[in-house]
Amino acid sequence: MSERITFDRSLYLPEAVEAAAAAYTDHARIELTPGADAVVAVISDVLEHDPRLVAHAFCNHALHETIARRRQAAVDEAG
Repeated sequence: MSERITFDRSLYLPEAVEAAAAAYTDHARIELTPGADAVVAVISDVLEHDPRLVAHAFCNHALHETIARRRQAAVDEAG
């Protein structure tokens, strides 16, 4: 079973979604397809955990990465 999640570029940074996918390589297979308006992630082959839990944690990680990167960019711009 796989889950498809769309990360809209108006909210998520593509590099943040990529970082989250890299962080979850030990837990699932995550294929990313970047597009003009969104990055689509397909999560499959979840190992040792509830697939829905992994999907939710992955989404939270992508959001955290986006927030952290935007904050750092603001600090760099102000400094």
